[in-house]
Amino acid sequence: MLTSLKVLSLILPLVVTLTQPPAEDLVRSIEQQRGGRHWIDQPTDPPKSPAESAACFAIELGFQIELVAAEPLVFDPVAIDFDAAGRMFVAEYGDYPSGPPKSDTDALSQIVLLEDLNHDGKMDRRSVFAQHLKFCHSVLAWGTGVLACTENSIVYLPDDNHDRVADRTETWFEGFTPAHPQMQIGCPRMGLDNRIWCTYGHGKVRCVRPGFESADPVDIPRVDFCFDPYTMKFEAVSGAGQFGNTVDSFGRRFFSSNRNPSMTAMFTMEQVARNPFAGIAAGHTDAGPAGEKTRVYPRVSMKSNWLSHAGTHTSACGVTAYRGGLAGPDSDTSVFVCEPVGHLVTRSVITPDGAGFNSSRARETADFLTSTDTWFRPASLATGPDGSLYLADMYRLWVEHPKFVPDDVAAKMDWRAGEDRGRIWRITPLHSTSTAFRQPQSVADCVALLTDGNGWRRLLGQRLLLEKRDESSIPLLRSLLAAQDPGLPSAFGRLHALWTLHGLHALTPADISIAAEDTFAQVRQDAARLSGIVQDISIRQRVLSTLLQDPAPGVCFQALLALNSTDANLSATAAKIAATDDPWIQRAFLVAVPESAHLVIHLLAAAPASPDTTQLAVRQDYLRRLAVNTCVHGNLDALKIVADSIRDSAITPVWFRTAVVVGLSEGLPGSRNSHMPKSVSALLQNPPPELADSLAGIRQTLETAAAVAVDRTASDLDRTAAMSLLPQLPTEQLQTAVSSLLSPGESSACQKAAVDVIRRSGRPDLVRQVMDCWSQLTPAARSTAIDLFLSRRDSLNDLLARMQSGDIPAAALSIDQRLPLLQNSDKNTQEIARTLFGGAVSADRQQVARNYAAALSLDADIARGALVFERTCSKCHRVGGLGHNVGPDISDTRARAADALLYDILDPNRRVDPQYTEYIVVTKDGQLLNGLLVSETPATLTLKQPEGRQVAVDRSEIEELRSSNRSLMPEGIEKDVTVQQMADVLAFLRQPPEQQTAGFSRAP
Repeated sequence: MLTSLKVLSLILPLVVTLTQPPAEDLVRSIEQQRGGRHWIDQPTDPPKSPAESAACFAIELGFQIELVAAEPLVFDPVAIDFDAAGRMFVAEYGDYPSGPPKSDTDALSQIVLLEDLNHDGKMDRRSVFAQHLKFCHSVLAWGTGVLACTENSIVYLPDDNHDRVADRTETWFEGFTPAHPQMQIGCPRMGLDNRIWCTYGHGKVRCVRPGFESADPVDIPRVDFCFDPYTMKFEAVSGAGQFGNTVDSFGRRFFSSNRNPSMTAMFTMEQVARNPFAGIAAGHTDAGPAGEKTRVYPRVSMKSNWLSHAGTHTSACGVTAYRGGLAGPDSDTSVFVCEPVGHLVTRSVITPDGAGFNSSRARETADFLTSTDTWFRPASLATGPDGSLYLADMYRLWVEHPKFVPDDVAAKMDWRAGEDRGRIWRITPLHSTSTAFRQPQSVADCVALLTDGNGWRRLLGQRLLLEKRDESSIPLLRSLLAAQDPGLPSAFGRLHALWTLHGLHALTPADISIAAEDTFAQVRQDAARLSGIVQDISIRQRVLSTLLQDPAPGVCFQALLALNSTDANLSATAAKIAATDDPWIQRAFLVAVPESAHLVIHLLAAAPASPDTTQLAVRQDYLRRLAVNTCVHGNLDALKIVADSIRDSAITPVWFRTAVVVGLSEGLPGSRNSHMPKSVSALLQNPPPELADSLAGIRQTLETAAAVAVDRTASDLDRTAAMSLLPQLPTEQLQTAVSSLLSPGESSACQKAAVDVIRRSGRPDLVRQVMDCWSQLTPAARSTAIDLFLSRRDSLNDLLARMQSGDIPAAALSIDQRLPLLQNSDKNTQEIARTLFGGAVSADRQQVARNYAAALSLDADIARGALVFERTCSKCHRVGGLGHNVGPDISDTRARAADALLYDILDPNRRVDPQYTEYIVVTKDGQLLNGLLVSETPATLTLKQPEGRQVAVDRSEIEELRSSNRSLMPEGIEKDVTVQQMADVLAFLRQPPEQQTAGFSRAP
C-alpha cells in the first residue's frame, strides 16, 4: 500500500502575447495562438485537499456526499465496479492523455482493488490488481476478477488464487482501432439480456479467447459493440457512445458522447437493415436535448475549447442510470451524467413518451452536483452494493487531449498535473437506510437477490445464476416469473427471472405466455422481444396478437418488431396499431410489416383529420413512406387499395393526396414487380388492367399540383409543395411548367424549387433548359442550379463549355465548387478549370496568410462582412441566426485571436476533426455527391451537404466511395474574397450574436 503523497509541481502556462505581430511573424503567431482558447493564460488555483474540495460542493437538496477514498489510496480514477463480495475495483487512467511521459516507460493505466477493512465506510487497503494496461479506462467485475478494456483489446484478468492480484491477462478480443484516448473500446456493461455491451467497437476485430477463437477478423464500423460472454458471439450494434454506457433497471441502455449526454438505441442494426425503405438512418437517437440545446449551470467558468459550449454539455461522459433503490419511488428513472469541464454532475429523469421516452432535467436551472474546485473532474459513477452512488473524480488540472489544442500551446501546458491525486465520493439520499449486503452463497440466495430493491444486487444474482448453471434454479425462477406480487422489486424480479431462464436456455413457450400477461409492462415488452424462441407458430401468433393490442405503446412497439414473414394473418391488427402519429410505432411497422403499408393508408384515409401544423409534416412523411413501401413490394391489389383511398377529394384533403402520390413517385422506380410501371406518368398512361378504374385520384392530384405550382396568386409554401409532384407530369406539360417557373418574374424560392424538380426528374434536356435560362435566375437559384450542373458527369462538360463561351460566367462558381474541378481526375476537365479560374489554389498556405495579413489592420465594416459571410460561408456555418449547421461550430469566434481566426479560414485542412472529413460518392448512374458522412446502416449511408441537405444513398447504387481526407471547407477562399472583404468578415465574425444579427439587418 502506498503511504506517501507525491509532490505536485504545477507549471502554469506561459503567457502568450495577444498584440498584433509584424506581418513576417504572422504565421508563427498564428501557430502560437490558434484556437483562441481564452482561458489558457488565466491563473489556475492550486489543488485542494480532500476536505477542502468537499467544502466546495453544492448538491441537490435531499442528498449528501462524502469521501470514500483519496490519494494515496487512489490516483486518476475514471471507472468503478464491484465484485460479488462487494469489493471495489477502480480503473486508474494513468496514461491519459498521451501515454507515459517517456516513450520507453511501461503503460501507466491499471486496475486497483480498494477494500474497507474496518467497515467504517472509508477505504483502507489498496492492492494493484493489474498494471501496465495500455490506455485502460474501463472495468467490469467478472468471474474471479475483472474484464477491462485497453486501447485495442478486451481482456479478462482472473484472480483464481484470491491474492488480490490478477493471475494472468487473457485477451478475449483484439483489433479495435481507437480514435483517441477519449474515444476507444470501453465501458463494458452487462445487460438484462445477458450480453456485455461496450462503446465504440470500431476496428477489424477477432475473438482470441482460448477455445473460442474466430477465424477471420470482422470489420466493425464506428458503432458500439456487444458480445455474449458465454458463447463469445460478437457483433456491431446501434450506438455512437464515447466514454459512457449504462443499463437501467428496465433493461434500457443509454450511452453518451461529449455533446450528447444521453443517447439510446431504439432499433438494432439488423432491424434497420430489414427494410431500407423505412427511412431509418440510424438505430440510435438522443433521449433528451443534445449539443447547444443542453444546459448546465456551473459555479465556476467552464474552460472549454469552445466559448459557445459554455453553459452546455461539452464533455458529457460517464452516463449512469441509478439502480440503488434508496432515493424514493422515482429513483429507478434517474440518469446521471458527468461534465468534467464544468466541474459538475447532472441528473435527468426518464419519462415515457409514447413507445419511446424522454430525458429531461430534474431541476430546471440547477445541476445535481457542482463544485467551485477547478480540479474536480467527475468521470463516471456506479451504483454500489449498498445502494449508494459512487463517483470517480479524476482530479486533474486539465481534461482535454493535446491533439485538440495547437502544438505550441499544448507544449506549455502541464497535462499531467494531478496525476498523483484522485478521489472517490459516495452520494446517498439523506436519512436513507440500506440493508447490509451479504455475498450470496447458494442458488436460493441468488434467486432471492432478483427481487432485491437494489438493481446492482438483482443483476449480480442473475449473473451468478448464469455462472453456476445449476438446474435447481430453474423451478425457482419459474415460480418467481409466475408470481404477481405488487411493487417494483417483485416486478423487476420477474423481469430478471425471464432473462435468466433465457440465459440458461430453459425458457419455454409457456414461460413466454405467462410473461405476456404480466401486470408489469416491461415484462410484457420483453416477452415480445423473446417470442422468437417459440417454434409453434399458433402459440407465437396468439401471444403477439395479444401484445399488439396492449395498452402500453412500448409493448406494441416490440410486438411489431417481433413480426416476420410468417405472420401475414396479423397484418390487419398491426395496421390498426400503426395508424398513429407515434413516430416509433410508425417506424417499427415499416421495419417489420412494410408489405401491409397500404392497409395503414386506407385506415388513415377513412378519417384524415388534419393534424396541427407541427404534426402535418410528420404525417405527410409517414404517408409518403407508406406509399413508397407499397410500390416497392409491387402488389397490384395493394396499390389499388392506395389509389382507391385517395379517389374522393371530398374526404381526403390535398395535403394527404399529395403526400401519397409523392410516395408513389418515389417507390415505383424501385418496385420489385417487373410488370409494375416505373413512374406515375407511366402508370397513368399505360396502367395495368387491375388499376385502370382506380387512378382518378392520382390524376386529379397531379392536375391540382400542376395548376398550383404555376399559380402566382398562391403562396410560395403551397406552390413549392405542389412542385414535388411535377416530375410525374407528361413530358410536354413538365417542360411548359418549368419554363414558367424559371421566368424572371418568379421568386427565388420558386425558382430554386423548380431547379430541384429538374434534378429529381433526371432529364438532361431540362438541365440544359436551366442553362439556357441562366440570365433569368435569381442569385439564390443560380447557386442551386450550379449544384445541379456539377452533380452529373454529362452536365458538367456542358457547363464548362458554356463558361468558355461566356454564356455562364466562371465567377458563378464559389471556391468550394471550383476546387473539385481544379483537382479533377480527368486531366482535360482540370486543364479547362485552370484556364477558367486562374490556376490552382496555392499550396503554400503560409504565404497566403502573409498576403492576407493586412486584413488584420484595415478598417472594417460589419454590414459588408455580413454579406461576405452570407455569400461565402453560410452554406455550412451558422452565426447570428443565418446559415446552416453543417461544419464545425464557429459561433464562438469572437473570443479568438483575429490572426488565429484568419489562418483557420485560409488553411481549413491543417487539422480536420474526423466527423468533418469530406466523403465523395460516385453512383452507378453518374451522380457525383460529396458531403459529411453522418450515418451508416448496412443498406444505406447518409451524406450531409451544404445548406444542411441530407442525401441517403443505397449502398447497392454506389460505384465509388472514398474519403478526401480533407475538410468539407476548401482551401482557396482567397480566390473569392479580397483582403478588404476578409477584414470585413473577420470583424463580423468577432461580434456578439446580437451585433451579428444587426449586421445582417444593415447589410445593403
